[in-house]
Amino acid sequence: MHDQGATWYGMKMEETMATSIQAKPAAAGFGSVSVPLKITGTVTIVVGIVFIVVAMMNSLFQVGPAFEDMITDFRPVLTDASLDTARADLAVLDAAGEEFTTIVAPGMAQALGLAPEEFSAMMESQYPDVVVGMAALPAITESFSGLVDTLDSQQALFASADAIPTNDLPANTVPWIITIAGVAAVIVGVLMFKPGRMWAALAVGLGAALVLTTFALSLPQKAADADELNANLTPIYTQELIDGANASLGIVGAMGVQMQEEMLPDLAAQLNMTMEELGGFMAENFPATATAMNAMGDSLPRFEAFVGVFAANLDNYQTIQPVAFTPIIWMMIVGGGLILAMGAFCLATKR
Repeated sequence: MHDQGATWYGMKMEETMATSIQAKPAAAGFGSVSVPLKITGTVTIVVGIVFIVVAMMNSLFQVGPAFEDMITDFRPVLTDASLDTARADLAVLDAAGEEFTTIVAPGMAQALGLAPEEFSAMMESQYPDVVVGMAALPAITESFSGLVDTLDSQQALFASADAIPTNDLPANTVPWIITIAGVAAVIVGVLMFKPGRMWAALAVGLGAALVLTTFALSLPQKAADADELNANLTPIYTQELIDGANASLGIVGAMGVQMQEEMLPDLAAQLNMTMEELGGFMAENFPATATAMNAMGDSLPRFEAFVGVFAANLDNYQTIQPVAFTPIIWMMIVGGGLILAMGAFCLATKR
């Protein structure tokens, strides 16, 4: 009897141990994960990796700061007040150029007792910078007016792009947002290989956050506006534009200096006038030219600062120019929607 009891007890112990060993895989947490959860976890990981790779392949950690620096520098240039001032300065120069050719030259020639041909010869010989500048003014003012008009037409697009991702968050946060979203997706995807419906719910929350936040911040429209702004600037925002603008400013500046320091003092002496008397004579007889001369000390630095913003940000623009923002935003929407849909499916299957 004792031997039979021991045998029975031994058999029970073996049966219990076998049952315990068979139960261990389920206790570890991975054997009970359903196929939908595994698939969803895999897809979520892939989406996260895609987010990270896209951020790196598009050099967003360089593009973001370049975009923010450029936007910050152009912001004061693209205000209504700044553009209106530029137009007013150009109108003054344009009027002076037209008046000099049609009224000033003949009037000064008469005042000096010279024939028009003699006055022109004297100007070319003694004041070549003035002659070159006055001849170039129509083309210069037309070129700058075209640039100002182009910038004016882009104000709405600029304002929209300036709000990426929000008015309070700078653009250099965008690559971090995308990368953090990618890392979060990878983490959630790994967790979905553990048992429990909470991980599917977490996937739903992550996907919904990506989709809803993207639309709530109007990022698809902002990205489209940024891409359109980029496309519109591509033909004009070049080194040639900057070089041409600086050359034009050099011509106008040289004209102003020679007129103020040489031509006007010489004319005052030849007309037996003081500089104050010559100033009054110019204002009465040649108002547009007098206005331009008085304003040049302020207007020329404004134009130099205007062109300086373009020159200082050419490298930033060249960094931004190859990148299209719209596909990146829609990648986030599609990726978030995929995570949301698959997580919701896992919850619906109750597995």
